[in-house]
Amino acid sequence: MAIEQVNEEVIKNGGLLVLMYFDMHGNSPEIVQNSLVDMIAKLTQEPGVVYATGEIEEPIRYEELYSSSAEVKLLARDLNSLVNVCFRYGPIGIEVLRPEEIKLELPQLHELLLNVSQTSQEYTKFVYEKLMTPEEREMFNKKLVNKAELAKKLVERGKPTTE
Repeated sequence: MAIEQVNEEVIKNGGLLVLMYFDMHGNSPEIVQNSLVDMIAKLTQEPGVVYATGEIEEPIRYEELYSSSAEVKLLARDLNSLVNVCFRYGPIGIEVLRPEEIKLELPQLHELLLNVSQTSQEYTKFVYEKLMTPEEREMFNKKLVNKAELAKKLVERGKPTTE
């Protein structure tokens, strides 16, 4: 099956064809290029990714570091899969090539929002456990208690919370 036929079939069933842009920095041009090659290979293994192909720029030297970028064409089976890829790989840019318009059913939107929420919670947990000092964790916990008290008061008064 030709690539255009694959694109048409997947997009017809809710897929998205995108260009993603990534950058990489390192101590040698080989490390930078190999890291981008490895990243593109890993992208192809992500759940919901039909294919990913990329072009890698020659690394340039700036002071002590080398930098390069990659343009990756990726076909995702659905919006949720694409969002997961964005969370995991953090592209510096993304351009949706097709479709021209996206329509979400309510269950799809719920799944997407839950995915965003779960990823945010995992990131917060990582920062809390791995990056905060004990003093910072104590201060964070105090702020959480204060927020909970404020939310409780607002709910009791019948006003929606904004945080």
